[in-house]
Amino acid sequence: MRSLSVVGRTLIKKDALHTPYTMSKLFQFAVMGYIICLPAQFDIGGAFRIAPSDLFLLLGLFAVGLHLKLDRRQFSSWHWGMLFIFVLASFVSIWRNGFITQYALLQKDVGLLLLLLTYIMLIQAVDSWDRLYTMLRVFLISVLCLNGVALFAFFSGVKVPFMIQDGRLSGMLIDPNAYGGLLVTAFAVHIMTSGSGVKLLQGWVSLIATVTLSGGIMMTFSRSSWIGLVLVLLTLLLSNPSRLIKIAMGFIAAFVALLLYKGTAYLDVLESMSSRPSQIQARLDIIGKALDWIAQSPLFGIGLGTYNYELRIIIHNTPLWFMTEFGLLGLMVYGGFMVWFFIVGIRSYRTADPVHRPIILALLLSHAAMIGLSMGIEALFQRYWWFMMAMIAACIRLTDAKLKGELLHRTKRIERATGRTPHQSQPPEQVQQQEHIC
Repeated sequence: MRSLSVVGRTLIKKDALHTPYTMSKLFQFAVMGYIICLPAQFDIGGAFRIAPSDLFLLLGLFAVGLHLKLDRRQFSSWHWGMLFIFVLASFVSIWRNGFITQYALLQKDVGLLLLLLTYIMLIQAVDSWDRLYTMLRVFLISVLCLNGVALFAFFSGVKVPFMIQDGRLSGMLIDPNAYGGLLVTAFAVHIMTSGSGVKLLQGWVSLIATVTLSGGIMMTFSRSSWIGLVLVLLTLLLSNPSRLIKIAMGFIAAFVALLLYKGTAYLDVLESMSSRPSQIQARLDIIGKALDWIAQSPLFGIGLGTYNYELRIIIHNTPLWFMTEFGLLGLMVYGGFMVWFFIVGIRSYRTADPVHRPIILALLLSHAAMIGLSMGIEALFQRYWWFMMAMIAACIRLTDAKLKGELLHRTKRIERATGRTPHQSQPPEQVQQQEHIC
């Protein structure tokens, strides 16, 4: 027996609203645990770091069993291309050096595989707009809580492990640049959804989020994350200039609080931390060496992990890293992979109900901000970026009416939050409160 019920005056198959496996509760718990732990990782020595969210990934994979699904709308040939170029670059490293380093094998090859599995798990968890909003809201709250602890440590002088590195806010991501990218990503999602539609954060929580995220972004002194922030501000300037006032007030409040606590003498510290000329020269030296190796092997690169093995440093520029170790072929695949999410997001934006468009725009903006961040660090392995990419891909499932086996629906909570009246998708005489088909 199969039953049909009405939500928002639209007939929906009940089995379309539930996950197709018996351990769905455990799976959703694992997904939420993964999102909550996204802002945290631990350094276990050297270049190796572990994240608590990976434990929830394993739990989620155990719960889902063999029911992970790949949909061509959400998992494209570019995803397979990323796997291919990592395998190819590994073989190039073995052919060139006679071996592949443990760092490249574990952190890069296995790391990419885990991220792809994470991506699949996250998009499978999004079965409604309500679920997508919940996941993003949990992400924002988690970031806000951790950033609150980091700011407390910065202003109070209380030593909290991992939160501050060389006078820069680093949170539990250890690297201030990576932490700055996390804050800019959360800032983009928050600020684009704070004005209309379904607000992820409301009232005083939204105000606190604007001020603390602004302060956190400043205190990372991450020029890479500031590039991403500029992209967010430029988009707002073109789409909604009035919202820039709210952002300006948030940054001014954070700046005034900093000066009240540290004094005007701290302005010199701000200038020196922002410029860091010695670091700029070091980055230029890294780029120069990378260009030399690109000239030697432009098509297939020098092999995965070779740059780090030879010089004991990383390139700090994702496109340049791909060009150096993966070659022109790898750079083309990486570029196609990044652009694919913009294409999917724009397609979702055009077909989505207007009430959902701000969240899709926020996700696209966070993706653009991360591409800006990638100009200053190797950002591909930041888990929160893959979370945003998964949410972009999930939107196509919710907006594509041609997706077989599922009927689009709108949740009651979203209707209440927006005050919108659901559109009537069928003639009144065909809409019934509940009917049973045997």
